[in-house]
Amino acid sequence: MKKFTRNAALTAMMMLMTTAANAQYITEAPAGGFDFSKGKDYIVIYAPDAQVTAMGSNILSNQNLDPDMVKNQFFYWTADWDDKLFTLYDIEDTQKNSFGGDDKLNMTPLYDWGAGHFGAKSQPYDLTTVTEDHILHIGFMNIGSESATKNFKFTFGPTGDEIKLVVNKEVGEMAGTLIGVGNAPALNKWYYLDIPVKDLLDPDGNYGFECDFSKPTGTIIFNVGFDGATPSVFTSGAVDPDTGMYKITITEKGSALAVDGVYLYKKVSSGIENTKTAADHEVRAIYDLTGRQVKELRPGVNLVKTANGVRKVIK
Repeated sequence: MKKFTRNAALTAMMMLMTTAANAQYITEAPAGGFDFSKGKDYIVIYAPDAQVTAMGSNILSNQNLDPDMVKNQFFYWTADWDDKLFTLYDIEDTQKNSFGGDDKLNMTPLYDWGAGHFGAKSQPYDLTTVTEDHILHIGFMNIGSESATKNFKFTFGPTGDEIKLVVNKEVGEMAGTLIGVGNAPALNKWYYLDIPVKDLLDPDGNYGFECDFSKPTGTIIFNVGFDGATPSVFTSGAVDPDTGMYKITITEKGSALAVDGVYLYKKVSSGIENTKTAADHEVRAIYDLTGRQVKELRPGVNLVKTANGVRKVIK
């Protein structure tokens, strides 16, 4: 996967011209969970073992979370001033994952911020097999309190070069450096975020992030956290001799999130589904780089809007 770049003004213009109605990235998880028979070329960052087994021979690259944390690790960073809080913290929760099993990651902020990190240890993460045809999948559930902030953020890619997304913001809505991918309003309900890599990275896509997957990375590859979190109220006891971390008891839950899958895949689809009609490519409007609508293509770069999206045309 090469590195894609785009001028920031052009990025903003393309996003404004992309309507939320044409991009539905978040859906409720179906009964029984993700149907792995409809995907191929899976690149696994995190998934329960039973689901990795269900992917079978369709796995292109399996870099699943190492339970012994030798190759890679997941930890939830709750504070940067006390290393006894620098830990994976699984809060108690009775919800099953979207497949009906027990395996998932639960997290909550204990202060105004907090983030979960998937990071390489002895083996770098290798995303060199990612293509424009892949779809980034994240399975998540809001397990916080009804009154808590529900804006969950996901960043994906090598450190300093990440795709930055936020849930419970409209598609394309800016939140600092984060970009909205849609809403997941209900508590204790699984949702799937499935967003095409082409929409994220391609210069003719909806977002135009810069992200270089061309070489393995020994840094953090995926972050999950909260944008404007409501901290949980907690008490800390003695240090657990087995973990070296404080024994934490949540007395009042704030924002909280569960994750049960982070992987990329390609759709398995029929030829009929892939057929584009002439109407898909019919020109609906032409704009110059200032956003002004023009009647015909001008010399230089033009933004051409069709039913199939917006593309850049150079005359």
